[in-house]
Amino acid sequence: MNRALLRWLLRAYPRAWRERYGEEFEAFLQASPGGLWATLNVLCAALHERWFPTGKEGLVTSGGPGPIQFLAKQPSAFLPMVMSLGALTVVVVSLSVFGVPPPRAAADAAAHIWQLLMALQVPVIVWFAFRWLPKAPRLAMGVLGIQAILILAAVAPVYILGL
Repeated sequence: MNRALLRWLLRAYPRAWRERYGEEFEAFLQASPGGLWATLNVLCAALHERWFPTGKEGLVTSGGPGPIQFLAKQPSAFLPMVMSLGALTVVVVSLSVFGVPPPRAAADAAAHIWQLLMALQVPVIVWFAFRWLPKAPRLAMGVLGIQAILILAAVAPVYILGL
């Protein structure tokens, strides 16, 4: 494997992980034939390690209540995510069944469900931020980032199609 690519792939992992496993992993990658799929696999594993660090084996994690996985299991964290996915599903199903409505069409049940799902997220997200930002700011910002991405994914088709 190319030396520059190898160093770049190692930098994708968190510092604590590199300090613990870096030399061994570098030797492993040098011995492997490499290729596109191996590179993608290493990048996916690095992303997984950043989101769900292996803290049990002696690695020092964020110092908070636990990895982002713990925080994402809190109801105030995953409910907005589920609501955004539900709103996106409502839009996709409505578009696939009924097609794009004509301009100035009256709002149907799907539009009202979408609006409710999007509006009801706001107090839950505010509660999550109020509760978790002081305790674990880095992890909470990660969860808030995921929530924001899912909200944008639910809003994008509505904005793009002018629904």
